[in-house]
Amino acid sequence: MEINLAATFQNRDNLEQAAEVLKLQGVLDIKFDNSVVPSSDQGDSFIQSVDSFAAEPSFALMVSVEKSRYRQAEDTIIKYGGQLH
Repeated sequence: MEINLAATFQNRDNLEQAAEVLKLQGVLDIKFDNSVVPSSDQGDSFIQSVDSFAAEPSFALMVSVEKSRYRQAEDTIIKYGGQLH
């Protein structure tokens, strides 16, 4: 069974390191977007965090893994500073 993980990183180098390790772990598919801008779709939370809107862009990572490797992939993402979604 395949499970999908989504994460964001504040640092491109950390994203690339995590992606390399995940590839070595044998993930099924990995995709990343280099310039994700914070979304303003969340109304109140956007208004409350104007400072975060001006912060550096984050970098998105999407990974498909076998169910048996899900926890390992999660741990790897967190180890390299990713935030799971």
